[in-house]
Amino acid sequence: MRQAVGIYRSVVAALGHPSLVGVFVIAMLSLGALSVFVGTAVGLISFRDVGYPDSATLFRIDGLFRSGHLYPDINKPPYLITIYGPLTYVLLGVPYTIARAAGLDPQLLVRLGVVGAMCVCLLLVFSTSRRMHPSRAVAWLCILFAVSSTPFAQWTTQIRGDFLAVGCSLASIYLLMSSNRNLRVLGSPVLAGIAVLIKSTFLSAPVAIVLWCLYKRQYREGALWVAVFACLIIGGYAIALWREPLMLDHLMALRHPVAEYRGALELLWVALSQPVVPFAALGFFLIFKNQATGSFLFALYWLTSWAVAIGTIPYVGANINYFWEPLLSSAVLAGVGLYDLCRKDRRAPVIVTWFLLLLLVRAFSPTLKNDIYNLRMSYANLVDYKAREARWDGLVAVVTGRRFLSSIPDLATHAASPEMMDPYLNAVLVLGGTWSFAPIVSKLDTGVYDFVAIGTGQASGVPVYRGVEIWSEETWSALKRSYTPSCVIDGIAFWLPKRDPSQFLSDLNAIGCKPS
Repeated sequence: MRQAVGIYRSVVAALGHPSLVGVFVIAMLSLGALSVFVGTAVGLISFRDVGYPDSATLFRIDGLFRSGHLYPDINKPPYLITIYGPLTYVLLGVPYTIARAAGLDPQLLVRLGVVGAMCVCLLLVFSTSRRMHPSRAVAWLCILFAVSSTPFAQWTTQIRGDFLAVGCSLASIYLLMSSNRNLRVLGSPVLAGIAVLIKSTFLSAPVAIVLWCLYKRQYREGALWVAVFACLIIGGYAIALWREPLMLDHLMALRHPVAEYRGALELLWVALSQPVVPFAALGFFLIFKNQATGSFLFALYWLTSWAVAIGTIPYVGANINYFWEPLLSSAVLAGVGLYDLCRKDRRAPVIVTWFLLLLLVRAFSPTLKNDIYNLRMSYANLVDYKAREARWDGLVAVVTGRRFLSSIPDLATHAASPEMMDPYLNAVLVLGGTWSFAPIVSKLDTGVYDFVAIGTGQASGVPVYRGVEIWSEETWSALKRSYTPSCVIDGIAFWLPKRDPSQFLSDLNAIGCKPS
């Protein structure tokens, strides 16, 4: 705590105390950082999924741990497509394996692994800033910008590979700024290739580096970089294909992406409205103007990261996490922008300072509301934490080992034979014409499930995200023919067989399931 206070004081002093603009911005960013810190702490201890569909990803990691395979038959339960790159599951499988060996909770250690990847990203933001700007205070400002983006509050513990890939991309750019040729032509392309093997959309660093080599006319070094990068990508997927003969089936199932633009524009607006963005734009021009070390390279990377995110966000499965790379790269530039703004503020007339302050108050208002909302939600999650955990444990004890269908991944994982661990993805595949709900409809019609569990916010004809319904119309019709809604507990509606619901209903009533 004493060290944190010391860092805060040094940053404020470096900005030229007293600077109303600097103090206000730092205060707002600190509130955002507090929101992210509290959200991370709550996410780590959560007994349920932090985000959709954590359990599906963890289920696939568990499959790799038990069988050594990532790509099972997609035409058999759980009908789950391996959507991320193979290295996502391999790298997240490391803390999972450690947890299994030590008898610890695998979910907690995997979440800690994701938080650790986020911390590596912050370290790279700091180091890259120091390489481009001599001030340590500016580097700490960059860290503050990086950890204060509102969307991070609910995402730092979700079981995904985004932070792993962002860390590799940032490290690739950082190594290319090095004076060591081996790091530039060997270390940099290897890390960029690892990022793509984690998630295929992370192409910002390779594109920026190729453009930079062309601009600098470093054709030989650029060709060597591309060769190492390409060999790693081809070799990585060749090894995966050799070990996983069904990998092509999974890739072919994703060959028809479904686009949706209204939600994409909303997500873009959320990303652009983060305070880091305008300060990053200011820092971009300052660093480029002053010809800082690696300025043109990082400028290209910053621009391509936004371009790639904007180009991929129309896919209906995309969410705000597609903007992690542009937001974290923006943080490297934002510290310089705020530093320069505060220097000019000290020399400006008082009326200009107050006018600028009013503009900043208006600009920070949405972020301030979101930060307060996130803190209130975190507090609400902790108030009745023990009671909700007890109800969840009781529910798990009742449903474990039964054969059931659920649209809720962290409940579905407890079935005797889990089915449709990621029903949203299956619905998207249906829209793309590469999968069908026919096997599920057949099982519903024959009544093979002991029960069906659905989120109370999910209903026939109601989109769950970006215009996509969780199940097809045929699936809902089959459900209504053979099952009837019986009771609700903690936002989960249970549908029981029409033929004989009494036995299981009594078990649900015993744990507080209220009639629907």
